Order: sequence, then structure tokens, then C-alpha cells
Amino acid sequence: MQKEEVLFKTHYNGLCHFAWKIVGDLTVAEDLVQDSFITYFKNTVQVSDNEIAIKNYLYSSVRFACYNHIRHEKVRQKYWNVVGFTEEDNTALELNMIHSEVIQEIYRIIEQMPFACQQVFRLGYLEGLSNLEITKELQISINTVKTQKQRGMKMLLKRLNPEFIPLIIFLLKNI
Repeated sequence: MQKEEVLFKTHYNGLCHFAWKIVGDLTVAEDLVQDSFITYFKNTVQVSDNEIAIKNYLYSSVRFACYNHIRHEKVRQKYWNVVGFTEEDNTALELNMIHSEVIQEIYRIIEQMPFACQQVFRLGYLEGLSNLEITKELQISINTVKTQKQRGMKMLLKRLNPEFIPLIIFLLKNI
């Protein structure tokens, strides 16, 4: 796997979530993130090879792309007047970045789960389906659903960075 592909897979979900928290539209967020990666790949000589520097560059690029998108939307003024939106202060941006990093870590761990466990975990925790709805969709027993959800949660908690564990309960309810 090429360096660019690894970089993209490592940061894409987190950056999309970060952008989505700012612009409120997943499709726009994905476009802005992809544009930021393209810009980065065209300017790799200007950014350090340090992983933290690259991540900071990508988050800054996405943040500014989001702000530019918002500024250029005709709906912006109406939206800002209705909800009182202002550009987020640094604390709110940092919280969004942390939230996005946790989400990215969760998705990374889910991708490492066995396929059946992954399916049940996604349907139950990420899509909010009940155990009964999962049994109907996947045509498996309720006990299988419960077992796979427990197995998935154990894997998640075992592999999740310990700093993120206090946030996991809150985030799984609000993804």
C-alpha cells in the first residue's frame, strides 16, 4: 500500500466527521476533505514528513475549506441569523477534533472486527437498530445478535486508546 493511500485511510473518516460538525452536510464535508487531500498531495514538499505536522496541516486545511464553503453559500446569512452561528472558537474546534479522532479510532477498530461482528456492531451501535431489527435484517437469532454486540464492544474497549474510553459511552449514543 502506498504512503498516500495509508495516509488517506488513516485520516479520512476523522476529517470527514470534523468537517461535517462544521458544515452540517456529509456530502459537502466529504468533498472538502477530498479537496484538502488533493491540495496536500500537490504540496507535500511544503509540509514536514512528521505525522503530527501532516495531521495538523490536514485539519487546518479542512477547517479553512469549511469556513470558505460556509462564507460562499447564499444560505449562510439566513442560517447564521436563525441559529446565531459564529465561527467556532479554538476550544470548540479542539473539542470537535478530539471527537473526530475518537470516531476515527472507533471506525478503525470496527474494520478489524470479524465480518459478522462488524455487521451487527454497525447496525446496533452506529445505525441504532434494535436487536430485533438486526435479527430481521440479517436473519440471525437474537442470541447471536447479543453475542456479536458484546464481542464487538469487548474488542472496541480492549483496542481503544485508554484516553478515549470515558468518551466512548457518550459518543456511541451520539454518532
